[in-house]
Amino acid sequence: MPRNTCFAHLLIIASCVLLNISTARASTVDCSEHTAPATFVIDNGLLCLQKIIIEEQPEMAFYTASLAWTDTNNPNQFRLLNTGPDISADLNSPSFSTINGLLSLPKVDVPGTYGTERYVVNLALTDKTDFSIFELVSVSVYINPDFIPNVTWKPYGMLDQEEKHAVDLLGRSLPYAKLADAVYDFDNTVIDQWILIETKDNNSGMQAGVYYDPNTNEVALAFRGTETCDFPCSLSELAELALDTAADTLLTFGLVDTQFEDAMDYARNVIERAQGRQIIVTGHSLGGGLAQAVGSAFGLETFAFNSAPVPDDFFDEYPPALPQETLNDIIHVLADIHDPVSNTDETGKFYRNAAHVSSLIQFDFDLKEILPPELRKLDELRFNRHSITTLVDNASSLLTLYQDGW
Repeated sequence: MPRNTCFAHLLIIASCVLLNISTARASTVDCSEHTAPATFVIDNGLLCLQKIIIEEQPEMAFYTASLAWTDTNNPNQFRLLNTGPDISADLNSPSFSTINGLLSLPKVDVPGTYGTERYVVNLALTDKTDFSIFELVSVSVYINPDFIPNVTWKPYGMLDQEEKHAVDLLGRSLPYAKLADAVYDFDNTVIDQWILIETKDNNSGMQAGVYYDPNTNEVALAFRGTETCDFPCSLSELAELALDTAADTLLTFGLVDTQFEDAMDYARNVIERAQGRQIIVTGHSLGGGLAQAVGSAFGLETFAFNSAPVPDDFFDEYPPALPQETLNDIIHVLADIHDPVSNTDETGKFYRNAAHVSSLIQFDFDLKEILPPELRKLDELRFNRHSITTLVDNASSLLTLYQDGW
């Protein structure tokens, strides 16, 4: 039977191909949870297609199909598992030509943890004896026509590798950002799966909470940042504000406050009692600076948000536990680009002899930019963007947008 005739039958009644496929194997295929015209599932190598158009009969009938990626020995090869009827087509429907055997996929979704990558893919029949084998002919990034710079966020699939890394890191950091927010109120004893198991409140003003995740057996050490209060303030709130202000003032000149020393002592104690459990360090504002210092000195993964820097003199007494190249991989400093506390260090107009342990990863939630190419001027910084709650809300909205498929 000629290939053209065979494939007309294949996509109408699937009789030509399914004779070559194990019934047991085909029955295990399930693409029902995927609604996009084309979806590639990385976990199982399944390519799910819906609303397929036959180019020679574009309005007569529509089909579904599922293909399986063969293996690493044949990385460009897919095997057709099954086909079936469908009810309609849309703008991004796959199309198959019975003349040249080309299967064109104008938009293939590749769902990930924090976003969906999208590609334009062409597959072609290459084996004249096996009508179920397709070879990858071409692949390119899908360019979303609805993307407008500084009006919409760049679609996840169009991000470059550094931008994608920043978004994925923002996604990984979100649970710890919530802890950095929750530690301002020790009455917050349960945050998602995390349980507050211990608090610390030193006379120096250093305050911290230890959280435990029973699902992963992980411990998080969260440092509270600069204490603020709404007027009228209580005497205890005023005292904490005075201590934090003193620490911030010393930071301005690159001097080490006793809060850093107390943070080191407490972190050492927590590590000794953790019994080998993984420990993540987090904090916001001054707490972010304490977190960076502890993470650097003990070699612990750290998430610091809208963070103050670490005084240079700190490392004279507490040298980094790991090479700078390694610290860059485990110390994560994330910030709103309009935040004055983290960003003024980069402008060089505020802090002296103090710096972040690793490079700032910044987001502009106004201009919808990831890793903005230029820093904001000093008069563009806004204290209302320093809030950890605001950062968590903005980050959550961006991640939801990407996870929903933008």
